[in-house]
Amino acid sequence: MKNKRNHIWLALFIIAAFVLFAFFGCGDDLKGVRDMRFGIDIRGGVEAVFEPAGVKETPPASELEAARNVMESRLDAKNITDREVTVDKKEGHIIVRFPWKSDEKEFDPESAISELGETAKLTFRDPDGKILIEGQNVKNSQPVKNTETGGYEVQLSFDGKGTKEFAEATGALTGRQLQIYMDDRLISAPVVQQQITGGEAVINGMDSIDAARALSEKINAGALPFSMETTNYNTISPALGNNALRAMVTAAAVAFVLICIFMIVSYRLPGVISCLTLIFQMSLQILALSLPQYTLTLPGIAGLILSAGMAVDANIIISERIQEELSRGTGVRLAVKNGYKNAFSSVLDGNVTTAAVALILMIFGSGTMLSFGYTLFTGVVINLLAGVWMSRFMLTSAVRYHVCSREQMFRRKKEQRPLHFAAGRRKIYVFTAVVLLTGAAVSGANGIRLDTQFTGGAILRYTYTGEADTKQAGAAVEKLVKRPVSTQITEDPLTGQKKLILTLAGNKGIAPDEQKKVLEALGQDKEAAYTLSETSVVEPYIGAKALKNSAAAVGLSSLFIVLYVWIRFSALSGLSAGITAVIALLHDAAIVLFVFGIGKIPVNDAFVAVTLTIIGYSINDTIVLYDRIRENLARGGRKKEGLCRLVDRSITETIGRSVKTAFTTALCAAVVLVFACVYDIGSIKVFALPLLAGVISGCYSSVCIAGPLWVTWKEFRERRTKK
Repeated sequence: MKNKRNHIWLALFIIAAFVLFAFFGCGDDLKGVRDMRFGIDIRGGVEAVFEPAGVKETPPASELEAARNVMESRLDAKNITDREVTVDKKEGHIIVRFPWKSDEKEFDPESAISELGETAKLTFRDPDGKILIEGQNVKNSQPVKNTETGGYEVQLSFDGKGTKEFAEATGALTGRQLQIYMDDRLISAPVVQQQITGGEAVINGMDSIDAARALSEKINAGALPFSMETTNYNTISPALGNNALRAMVTAAAVAFVLICIFMIVSYRLPGVISCLTLIFQMSLQILALSLPQYTLTLPGIAGLILSAGMAVDANIIISERIQEELSRGTGVRLAVKNGYKNAFSSVLDGNVTTAAVALILMIFGSGTMLSFGYTLFTGVVINLLAGVWMSRFMLTSAVRYHVCSREQMFRRKKEQRPLHFAAGRRKIYVFTAVVLLTGAAVSGANGIRLDTQFTGGAILRYTYTGEADTKQAGAAVEKLVKRPVSTQITEDPLTGQKKLILTLAGNKGIAPDEQKKVLEALGQDKEAAYTLSETSVVEPYIGAKALKNSAAAVGLSSLFIVLYVWIRFSALSGLSAGITAVIALLHDAAIVLFVFGIGKIPVNDAFVAVTLTIIGYSINDTIVLYDRIRENLARGGRKKEGLCRLVDRSITETIGRSVKTAFTTALCAAVVLVFACVYDIGSIKVFALPLLAGVISGCYSSVCIAGPLWVTWKEFRERRTKK
């Protein structure tokens, strides 16, 4: 478009179109916010107990775990991330809970349940997709280490028919790929090096023993001799209900209005443009969830509200740069142009590191971690698209109008007194150490409690008559058993029989005399009469494997951050900058953990989500400081003022952005926390409180730890070199 004055009107049309698309959708296949797939906590769902079909004896734990992995993979493939899949080893059962589909008014879960329980179909195919061998002909698979090469492999053995078919397949595909599929998902594609006739084969090229073990488990799952079946299922009522959903929607509206007021007051015209781009960003974020039908839970809604605070980050960086240009006497149009140009490296580096963390989480994750990784990644991409491109498109167009090109439509950056964080870093180190030691001591005294997701627990099912008060029942039983307790109501769709389900956290069952006391505690509710129907002891549905994957994801994310900062910030002796950035992140993760300990909040999947959110937020903040230090070093600042003063000047120049970004993000977390307290939404309170503390910690660590610690490192190395 030649007339750039009209760009803003085109942008407003695009924003309006996407807002309508996000709200109403477009046809049956392109769903909007009204057709979101909501989680069990909001809309309810289905509970089914699966047991092996045609098997007399209880299957071994390894086969049950393999079957569980297949079910989780199938739920992931359907973007159902809000689910619970637990194993009862004693009875040989697998218990699955998952939410309703968004577009089914009269939900019939039988087909979904049937599909979940079918034996996983493992197939070996040629590059054209033709099936050559089926998984039922694989007798066994196990991970091994090649003693000659030191590499990890998966060893396969076939039955008679499989041996013959495998020999024919490898003979025909020598030098080409033999593709291995689980259902319709490619899980491996090794290149055939020679024909194999002995019924034994290996898949090499595994990165680690964990990768080999994971592939072996999938192959064994595909070769299971039994399928899982369920004779009945129950519908699950929403754990929180419509009031909680309305509360979060209201919180979102309040948070959005407050952010817009803050941005307009702080930056005037750029603030108005930021609000318009924020509407665009949130529309795209909603579409990124609604189109592929990712399950949205109440913590997910809280995460969306939080992303509104983080989404203005790029615009704050840009607006601060524009203010600096105006303070130097630059004209409005040139100041806008230079502001975007000078801010781009900070925005790019911060978003690249965050996007890498998100991709690693998606690779290693399942369930909550996969959902979080996906939301984080799409948010980063949208932030770059809308936060930089769309705002630039509109602001450069707006300033071509005389009324918008006046300096009164902007704010100049005020002269700030120099801050001395690096110079006074010893006091900061002492204060930080006192806070961490106090948090560790109080948390240790209270004890870090793990919730059911990590420990498993005992499940007690009670039939009842009357009206059950789940909140009162959970509180009474938790006081009695001294274990975290969650409650749920289910209903048999055929008989209408309702049941109260109590899940007691802990890797132990419950004794008969304790069951009797629990029933007596429930009997204090005069509005309902309870009868114990069954008990079971289940494994954690966020088990050891998921915890290991979470730790691996965080470890790889930290390694990537170190390497990326090392390469991109070579002017800062990048390795030291990367390591000090990770130390700052570890500080933030510790603060989040201590909030759980001090608040006596059982550690659950909310801890994982909050920690990962803060890591993404904090590294972005630190990158902005490093970018300014690099810029000042390039201008010869170290020779003029020394390293310590240069870092303090860089902190002084960027602290406005750090505090304002922290304020908008913390504002959203605080709004969510207030509404959660007013409406007594427990699952949101235990999410929002640590998140609020983590945001404050992230700002503190970026300003007060990362920069000063880097100065300490550099000065120590220089003293060592001079000796």
